[in-house]
Amino acid sequence: MRRLRGLSRLEEIARRIVAGWKDALAGAERERVAGAVLEHRVDRIELPRREVSEREYELAREKVRDLSKGTGNATLLFWHGKVVKRWEDQQAGTVTPFTTEVHVIRIGDVAIATNQFELYTDFGVAMKARSPALQTFVVQLAGRGTYLPSARAARGGGYSAIAESNEVGPEAGQVLVDHTVTRIKELFPAAAR
Repeated sequence: MRRLRGLSRLEEIARRIVAGWKDALAGAERERVAGAVLEHRVDRIELPRREVSEREYELAREKVRDLSKGTGNATLLFWHGKVVKRWEDQQAGTVTPFTTEVHVIRIGDVAIATNQFELYTDFGVAMKARSPALQTFVVQLAGRGTYLPSARAARGGGYSAIAESNEVGPEAGQVLVDHTVTRIKELFPAAAR
């Protein structure tokens, strides 16, 4: 369809965004509200770091050793090297919490919550299910993001749940959910009762 329309990939994406916006606006215009509540909260919260297991450390160290023998491997060296460094920090007792910024916005009956992670669905669904807002939007990757795997994902061990792919794990995800929901409830005090 894109080729039939004579559009580039970027133009097609823009077309879809504009069409979605126009569709939403057509519905929203039917319920105009004067004086809608507009509030915004920003918090910097600390999340527990994902611990690197000894096995993960050994595998990462081996990768670093092998990649160091060749050229053009800077990105992979850095990626695996971060795991080695985290293990060393754990052993030295110098691990610091992961600090992240969370925004929660109320616009009338709607809540918007942002975070820097690529969340597993479990966390976004938990935020939405526990929110007292009529509608809650969870905006991910609002900043330098890494995956934030659920406990099920961590047990499964896929790409997005390995130590190289995340700074924090399921425990941090629960802290993020609880903090976000608490802040949303503060912005919707009547609905939270």
